[in-house]
Amino acid sequence: MASDVTAESFSSRKVCLARAREHLGNRAYRSARNTLARGVRQWPDLESDHEYRTVLGHVAWRCNCLREAKRHLTVATRDEDSHVEARFLLGRVLLDMGQVERAIDVLDTILQDPDQLVPYRVHAGGALSVAYSALGLNKSSQDALEEAARFGLISAQLLADEGFRLLRVGAYPEAEVQLAKGLQVDSTCEDAFFRLGNALFVQDKTEPALEVLAYGIEQSPEYPPFYKLMSEVYTARGQHKEAAAFLKRALEISPEADDADELQFMLADALYRAGRPDGAIMTFRDLLQQHPRSLFRPTVQLRLKSLEKRTDAKPVRLKGFPRKLQKRHYCAPNTLANVLTFCGVNTTQDDVAARVMRGAGTHWPEVFDYLKDVDGVAHRGFFGTLEVLKRCIDARLPVITTEYYGMTGHALAIIGYDDTAELLIAQDPRNFDPVEIPYADFERSWMHDDGLCIAVAAASDRKRLPTQSGDDERLLRGFIELLRKRAEDDPEALLRAASELSQEAPEKQAPLRIMAEVALRLRSGPQLLALCDDALRKWPDCFWALRYRGDALWMALDEAGAMQQYRRARRIDRRDPSLAYAMSELMYATGRKRRAIALLLSVLGESPLHHRARMRLAEHLADGGDNRGAVFHARLLVEYDPDHAAAKELLAKLAGNTVVRKVSEGAKKTAEEIARKQDESAAKAQKMSSEEDFEIELEDI
Repeated sequence: MASDVTAESFSSRKVCLARAREHLGNRAYRSARNTLARGVRQWPDLESDHEYRTVLGHVAWRCNCLREAKRHLTVATRDEDSHVEARFLLGRVLLDMGQVERAIDVLDTILQDPDQLVPYRVHAGGALSVAYSALGLNKSSQDALEEAARFGLISAQLLADEGFRLLRVGAYPEAEVQLAKGLQVDSTCEDAFFRLGNALFVQDKTEPALEVLAYGIEQSPEYPPFYKLMSEVYTARGQHKEAAAFLKRALEISPEADDADELQFMLADALYRAGRPDGAIMTFRDLLQQHPRSLFRPTVQLRLKSLEKRTDAKPVRLKGFPRKLQKRHYCAPNTLANVLTFCGVNTTQDDVAARVMRGAGTHWPEVFDYLKDVDGVAHRGFFGTLEVLKRCIDARLPVITTEYYGMTGHALAIIGYDDTAELLIAQDPRNFDPVEIPYADFERSWMHDDGLCIAVAAASDRKRLPTQSGDDERLLRGFIELLRKRAEDDPEALLRAASELSQEAPEKQAPLRIMAEVALRLRSGPQLLALCDDALRKWPDCFWALRYRGDALWMALDEAGAMQQYRRARRIDRRDPSLAYAMSELMYATGRKRRAIALLLSVLGESPLHHRARMRLAEHLADGGDNRGAVFHARLLVEYDPDHAAAKELLAKLAGNTVVRKVSEGAKKTAEEIARKQDESAAKAQKMSSEEDFEIELEDI
C-alpha cells in the first residue's frame, strides 16, 4: 500500500482515481491533486474522463478554488455517462460562488428525480435548504429540509445544513445543538465544524470557537476556511500576530483560492495591526501585483498611499461597544440599540424598531424623535466632518450616521479612527467585527445626506457633546423638517421648502436632491435636467445627479444619452441595484432584451429582494414560454411578499390559485414561527452570558 501513495505510475486509470478518492476521503487534498497530476502524465487523455473531472472538481472545491471546480464539474456533467455526484458537486460549488439561483435549479432537479441515489437526493435537499436560506426564503428552506428528511437518512452534512438555516434566522443556541449532533455523527464534517465555530463566534464565545476550529484543523488541516475564520476570531480578540499566522497558512495551503486576494488584504491588515507596517506595505503591493483585477484594488491603493506617509498616530477606538448583528432590515434600530446600550440604556433592536420603523425602513426624523423620548441620554445632531468625528471619539462618544451605496442608505455607528492608515472604524450591523472604511471612500458615500450625524452620550456626560452655533442648530432643524415633509403628499410645499433651504445653504446636496426627486415625481423633465446640471457643476462626481440626469434624458426620448449618464453613475458606484434595474429596463425598451435579462440576473444576484427586477424577469420568462422559470420567480416573489398582487396573479395564471394560497399562507406562517423562535433564542442567549455555559463536550467529538 505504501508504494501506491508515492508511485510515479499506476497499474490502471481505475487505481489512480481510486487512490485520489482515498486521499480526498482523508482530507489530504494536495496528495489527491498530485495523484491526479501523475495520472495525467501517465495517460494524457485522462483529462477527458468525466470521473477524473469530478474528482478534481471536488478537490478544487474543498481548496476554495471555486472557479476551477466549476469548470471541471461543468465539463463532467456534459458527459452523458457522468454520475449524479458531478451534478451534486456542481450545485454545491455554484452555491458557494454566490450563484444561488443556478444552484437551486441543479439541486432541485436531483432532489425531485426518483431515479437518483437516495444519499444524493438527501444531501441535495440539505444544500437546497442552504440555498433558500441564503436568499432569505425561510419557508422554502424548511420545506427542502423536510423533504430530505422523509428519506430517513440522517447525516452530519444534513444536520450541518439545518444548523445553517437556524443560524440565518438567528436561532444560535438551537444551531449549536444541531451542529454538535452533526459532529457526533461524523467528526470529520468540515461544514459542521466551520458553522459551529461561526455560531460561537457571532455570540462572542471566542474561546469555545477557537477550540472547535482547532479540532476542525486537526481533522482537516488542508481546509482553508478554518484558517480564515480562526484569523477573524483572533482579530476580534486583538491578537493580530496570531491572526496573521493563520492567514499565511491559508495562503500556503491554497495560493490559487478564489479568495486569495481577500486573504492577502486581511493579512496586510493583520500585519499592520501587529505593529509591522513594512510587512503590511509589502503584502499590499504583492496583492496589487498578483491580482491586478481584484475588487480590493481601489481600497488597497488608498491604504498604501496612507501607510507610505509614515505617521506615528495610534488608532483610537471605543472599548466595550456592543457587537450585535441586525435582524432583517433593522440597520438603524440595531445601531440605535447598540449606541444606547453603550450609553447605559437597556434596550433591544426590536424595541427600537417598534418606534422608528416606517414601512421597510427608518428615516432621520424618526431617529431624532425617538431619541428625544429616551430617558438618561443626551444627543446632538450635526453636519459632520472627519475632524468633528474624531473629536467625538476622543470624547468617548459614539456617532450614528449613514453611508450610501448609490441611492441606498445604511446606518452604522462610528466608534474609532486610525490616522496612520486613514481609516474610520465603524460598527456595521451586518458584521460582527468592526469594519474599517478609508476616509476618502467614506466621505464620498457620506455626502448623500451631507454628513448628517447624531452624537449620543449619557445624560451626565452631555457636556461632551460637540458644540454648535445657533445658525448651525437652526439649519439642522430646517434640514430635519425638510426630510419630514418628504413623507407628506404635498410635492409643491416640499419643493418650496427645499428651494428655500438650498438658497440658504447652497453647499448642501440634499435640498437640491430633494428638488430633483420632486421634479422626477412630477415628470418635469426640463426642470429635472436643470437641477442635475446645477448639481454637477458643484459636484462633478455626484452619483444622484448623474442617475437622475439619465432619467431626464430618457423622458426626453434620448435613450443613448440616458444610457451614457447611467453608465457614468455606475462607474462611480456599481452597488446600487435600482440603477442596474433602470439600465435593464432601458435596454429592454430599446430591443436589447438579452443584455437586459443578463443585467436583471446580476441585480438579483446582488440583491435577491429587488422585487421589481424579479417581477420583470418572471414576466419575460412567461412571455417567452418558459413557464417553469416564470413560476420559480413568481413563487419566490410571493414568498418574499405574500401580498404582492402582480406576482400572485402571474403565479395563479401559470400554476393555479391553490399554489398561490399555499405559498402565501405558508410564508406568513413561517415568518411568525421564526419571529417566535428568535424571541426564544434571544431569551436563551441572555442566560448564556459566559463562556462557561458552553455545554457541548468537545472531547466526545
